[in-house]
Amino acid sequence: MILSSRSSIIGSIIIVVIIFSGAISFVYMNSQYVPPDVAVVVRAPGFGDLSMADQVLTGIEELGGDMVVNFKYFTADNEAQAQTILEQLSASRIYELIVVIGGELSNELQTVAATYSYQKYAFIGGSVVANNIFSVTFAQHEAAFLAGVLAGVVSASNTNRSGTVGIIGSVSTDPTVIKLIAGFKQGFDYANNSLNYSITLLPAVYVGSYNDSDTAEELAKDMFDPEGDNADIIFAPVRASILGIRNAMVYANETWFCNITNREPFIIAAEGNQDYIGLPDIETRAGTSWVLTSVVPRSDLAVYRVINATLWGEFDKLQGETLQYQMKNTTSFPMSSMDEIGVNLTDFEFNNRNWIPNEILQIIQSLRYDIFYGIIEVSDTYPPP
Repeated sequence: MILSSRSSIIGSIIIVVIIFSGAISFVYMNSQYVPPDVAVVVRAPGFGDLSMADQVLTGIEELGGDMVVNFKYFTADNEAQAQTILEQLSASRIYELIVVIGGELSNELQTVAATYSYQKYAFIGGSVVANNIFSVTFAQHEAAFLAGVLAGVVSASNTNRSGTVGIIGSVSTDPTVIKLIAGFKQGFDYANNSLNYSITLLPAVYVGSYNDSDTAEELAKDMFDPEGDNADIIFAPVRASILGIRNAMVYANETWFCNITNREPFIIAAEGNQDYIGLPDIETRAGTSWVLTSVVPRSDLAVYRVINATLWGEFDKLQGETLQYQMKNTTSFPMSSMDEIGVNLTDFEFNNRNWIPNEILQIIQSLRYDIFYGIIEVSDTYPPP
């Protein structure tokens, strides 16, 4: 069902005029509105991953305030199961749109979309070129550049800190993680070379999963340990494994750092707003957070726009295209102001001004403008070409 007029959202009244024996009668028949069906497919850990999938869910919830849609959610344990789910959903011919989340499902989507050419797909976080797919990618490496600068400056800004920064990623082969780390390293290099700091970046290590808090905790403890890597800050694009990183922060604060002034276990998160993970109490969402900021793709905005366009019969304007949400203002992604950028750092809602004072925030804002206007180019590979 394509929504052809906004009045159809609340249903319609059909008035039938019957002329019989000179009499005119009006028969009112209620035509019940049947919401269109949209399927959403994600790989485990799925919703509750505290990153991109949850960010997409935010966009879906916002859409629910504007129109009535019947959403059905499917979580695959692995790529093979995701392909089976996509085949079953496509063969059913029920869904106006199937939304696929995560670049790791690109091969499976490409295979299924070629078989079911009549089915419309939206691919959030990856790119597959086909007439029945609209893909959205995110230049998260641009925002990760700012995160790398921030990590370097904060680590070097106090003599009680070690001047050492670490990286823990989820899966080493994940395209998004690779690009995030590439951008972060370029920002870190900028802090050393252009801002004249002398800070150390440890080799990246990986959890090997999107949802393994135990492994993430042990890796983070090793990095924070003053007798080990002695890191001040860890960049952690680890999705749901961030809860293990939180456990390591609590442990480091209660043991190694408790008697050191201005030595805290800091994290920079990614793929969704995870700033609250570093709060004293996650549930109350108050206080200051050891998660200094997060690299955030506007996947909520992307999914809102593509579902809305599809249900208003405008998918043909999108099909076969890949749109990259980014920080740089270009003709392919034009923005009238910084408020419209497609990737960013969070707004430091839980910041302690002693940790990130205004002068550091000003550095980050200045570099954000440099990326927006193309003065600084950030590559999605490292080292950059």
